[in-house]
Amino acid sequence: MRVRPRMLTALGLAAGLALVMAVSACSGSAGSPTADAAAARSTASARATIVVGATLALTGALDADGAPLEAGYRLQIAGVNAAGGITVGGAKEKLTLVVLNNGSNPATASAQASELVRRDHAVALLGFATPQLVLPVAAAAEDLQVPFLTSLLPVEAFAAGDKTGWTYSWDLCYDEQQQAAATAKALAAVPSDKKIVLFTDDEPDSAVEGPLYAAAFKADGLHVVGDYTVGVGTTDFSSFLADAKAAGAQLLAGQLSPADGAALSRELAASGLHPKAGLLATGPDSDAGSSPADPAQDTLLAVYWRPGQASPGQLAAVAATLGRTYAGSPDYATAAIGYAVAQVLTDALARAGSVNPGRLNAAIGRTDAPTVAGLIRFSQFTHTATTSYSVTSVRPRG
Repeated sequence: MRVRPRMLTALGLAAGLALVMAVSACSGSAGSPTADAAAARSTASARATIVVGATLALTGALDADGAPLEAGYRLQIAGVNAAGGITVGGAKEKLTLVVLNNGSNPATASAQASELVRRDHAVALLGFATPQLVLPVAAAAEDLQVPFLTSLLPVEAFAAGDKTGWTYSWDLCYDEQQQAAATAKALAAVPSDKKIVLFTDDEPDSAVEGPLYAAAFKADGLHVVGDYTVGVGTTDFSSFLADAKAAGAQLLAGQLSPADGAALSRELAASGLHPKAGLLATGPDSDAGSSPADPAQDTLLAVYWRPGQASPGQLAAVAATLGRTYAGSPDYATAAIGYAVAQVLTDALARAGSVNPGRLNAAIGRTDAPTVAGLIRFSQFTHTATTSYSVTSVRPRG
């Protein structure tokens, strides 16, 4: 199983390698601030408010994004409630967020989406960050005909998730072409022999991203001397690394599952291959606090959220809370994106003035809202809104 999309954090590899792990908004804790499902349902029923539901991975293999996403959702909804709520049918109503833990299980996530709508009367659903969990919930939302808003799944992969086109499901994230181009440009700027190896796995998002990486590398003057596609769960990369070393590769890039990325990193140190730089999009098994770059090399940092995307007022709302909770952690970006997703939903609720699914869904489609993730506007064809993505090079001090 794997986490997508990702925020990039440093991964401890061999000396001389600046490898950044793109963590589906990356390392997070396995715990959950949410009360158990029964208590959450009881609270929602007692308050008789507008219920918003979310099925998140708060435990299990995909739990890295669960806690920060929930924190972002809760903070934004609490702010709306503190301001008096949302006017629906001429009366101010408060919001209640009911979060269920799917334990990283896609079938559970799909079943919980139905529970949240049918039992808890959720008027909309907020999503997680991986194809394994986002797409089943999106499919459930389509069947239930209830709006579903999610993030952190690159937009082309999301759009391809329903060949007939989404009706009630919406995603805001960066674009895969944007990711490939930024990665290529950053790696091409590193002094090297321009020889690069590319690691991807056989999951759908890698199938989209792999050819885009290869084309972007070629456009920026890089020569792909090894293009390796592996099955999810691969633990032995020795033959690929030996081949890459023999080809004289000095750069490394790719997209792998969390566990596979960690396995690759462990083997790289002993392989004798010492890339000058690398950018590996993977998941929460990365060591978010490490700095693998040799002092003589630059460190590459990839970012899908920056504080500058928010207005001063919006930034103040998240910096004093989420910013302090997740100081120095990539989870800050995950939580901020969660806050932005909730902003889109509450903005649509306010404009619709109704919890009618059709009216609310139409209002989401007309979104033109400044959020902490920037201005959000959805394509009516793909039901996606593209946010920023960049890769920078940070030179060591001294």
